[in-house]
Amino acid sequence: MKPHLLQQAISACVLRKAYFGAETWWPGCTRPGPQQGSPPISNRVNKHLKDLSTVIVTGARAVLPVFRTTPIPILHRESGFYPPEIQLDQIALATSTRLSRLDPDHPLQKRAKAIKRKGHPTSRFARRVLLLPYSEQVNPLNHPPWLEHEPREAALARVGAPEGLTKEQAADNFRTLLQSIPENDIVIYSDGSKQDNGQTGAGFVGFIAGCQVLRGSFPLGPNKEVFDAEAIAALLGLKAAIKHLGSHAASNIWICLDNLEVAIQLLSSTTGSSQEVFEDFRTLAATWISRQTRPLTENGPIRIRWVPGHASIPGNEAADQAAKEGANQTLSPLYLWSYAALKRHTKSSAAAQAQSHWKKKSSNFPALY
Repeated sequence: MKPHLLQQAISACVLRKAYFGAETWWPGCTRPGPQQGSPPISNRVNKHLKDLSTVIVTGARAVLPVFRTTPIPILHRESGFYPPEIQLDQIALATSTRLSRLDPDHPLQKRAKAIKRKGHPTSRFARRVLLLPYSEQVNPLNHPPWLEHEPREAALARVGAPEGLTKEQAADNFRTLLQSIPENDIVIYSDGSKQDNGQTGAGFVGFIAGCQVLRGSFPLGPNKEVFDAEAIAALLGLKAAIKHLGSHAASNIWICLDNLEVAIQLLSSTTGSSQEVFEDFRTLAATWISRQTRPLTENGPIRIRWVPGHASIPGNEAADQAAKEGANQTLSPLYLWSYAALKRHTKSSAAAQAQSHWKKKSSNFPALY
């Protein structure tokens, strides 16, 4: 069997069983002392970690062509199997992350709110809750799974992104659409950006009759993902378009963005990250439809269109530049963590722990390693 296939088999069949139910039985290596400032107390799990490490090392030796004398930290690093204490901590933290996506009346959600309010890590559950930063709460019952959902094909057609088109064909279709838009309508291009340092930003530009009349750049800080930034940019662009004087003569507002998933969810119910942003967008779009219009001005809706990114479409390129400018600005105070950013934080914390573990262990290795 090829090494990468064997690695997948070990992860799916062996380690899944070894870590089964870790959310409930893993207490962590230590727990806080009885008084503030006192040293942490060991949970005496070394024997259990040793047994798990034997399983992991055996799997790593099956995947890698190594000698029996190869140091264990190298086996962890090269096989991609984290040390058991790091993997167990990640499983427990990922479970705590999912608390942010429980409905408000869920018993665990109520307990988590009380723990955050008091701020005392009096139990294992409380310690895990307090390890996570404050984040948005996503309510899955805003659009439960038993309600009817828009088919994927219909959603793609609604935003002008039918399946089977190449990037060039989609760009040509969008340029054709632009030529058919009435001159009085407002066209908003929005975009989100994330820099290498983790800072995110939102930006938009607005056009009437081909002339740029709106532009905005906004810093969002490190607590958002590109998905969230795209949604926020679309909302801010819509707000600016409605406030603009040209909106009185416009029948439609066109929101154009290059993130397909955000484009699909802007006018539909969602139970994912930035849920409140999408709800605000739908509410604002409803007020546009019911507004008072001038004589001879048709009462049109908010229209969402997907535009292929990096296809030399001037409006989209300008929005991308505005978003990058926003990401480079300083934000104070920081936004609340989004659910997507919280999940990323959980994954990256395990990778950071593994890297720290490697640096600590590799300091005693010969230069060859």
